[in-house]
Amino acid sequence: MTPSTSALASRRRVLRGAVGAAIASALPAFTNAQGTDAVLRLGYIGPGKKPAAATGWALRQGLLQRELASLGIQEISTRNFPNGPDLNEAFAGGVLDVGIYGDTPAIVAHSRGLENRLIGFDAVGMNVWLLTPRGGVRSVKELEGQSIGVARGSYMHRYVLGLLKAHGLQKSVKVIHMFPRDGEAALDRGSIAAFAAQIDVGPLLASRGYPVIDQADQHPSLRGTSVIVASDKVLQARPGLAAAWTRARRSALADIHRDPQAYYAFHAEVSGFPLDVVKVSHPLSQFPEAAYPAEGTALLAEVKNFLLAEKLIDRDFNLDRWRVNDA
Repeated sequence: MTPSTSALASRRRVLRGAVGAAIASALPAFTNAQGTDAVLRLGYIGPGKKPAAATGWALRQGLLQRELASLGIQEISTRNFPNGPDLNEAFAGGVLDVGIYGDTPAIVAHSRGLENRLIGFDAVGMNVWLLTPRGGVRSVKELEGQSIGVARGSYMHRYVLGLLKAHGLQKSVKVIHMFPRDGEAALDRGSIAAFAAQIDVGPLLASRGYPVIDQADQHPSLRGTSVIVASDKVLQARPGLAAAWTRARRSALADIHRDPQAYYAFHAEVSGFPLDVVKVSHPLSQFPEAAYPAEGTALLAEVKNFLLAEKLIDRDFNLDRWRVNDA
């Protein structure tokens, strides 16, 4: 089946909104950091107090600060965002220098003209868990005529759209915007037939008895990546930024592999999720050492091709030209 005109228009409006005009709410962020080139402003997604993965550990251990100090950066100011479109708004408002977030909103933003460059991947092959209310539907096919909750504009959103397309359900399933924090309540009420949850949230809800009827791991091309993107402005001012970031991540990964328990304890601390949930969500195999791992670039191409095919973005661009080659 092909999506109805209204359904496609709605999806396009949502994903195109990743770089919207409503940037005012993002502007107060980093107020104290503005006006000085010595501060790098880093945005990331999630409820965590600080970033995690290899970049987060590099921050905790002072490895990223050490590398960036050679470029004249004396401080790294961090802020978390609830989703990728909000982070894009901060980028568009000029209050972010670097962002770590999902591939889908990053590609949407660049396609819409946001002036930034890819400088690496923080995670590759991220899973999505499709959960239902207790006693709800037991298969994807049974979702026909029902509603799915998902954070729109996210890598989970792309998974949902790809899954529905594979089952011919684009016209018959309603996709509702829903933040991860609201997913459990909606499942509990039975107001949605399924919820697409990201890393951490998915296994946590599964541990609370919500059935999992599908996962992105079962559809390798629908898994997500977490990309590291820097503004053109900061890259022009600090041409060695990408390479310094990669060196810091590699040093952090060496530390992580030497003592994974210490890393996972840190990740659980900053994210607020139980240790066992963090370990399931973030296998160390998902943290690439290379700035541009082959699997990550292949998944990025899958995302871009999907968004173009579904007319969710209008402008194609060359992924090789998007990335900074000396990372």
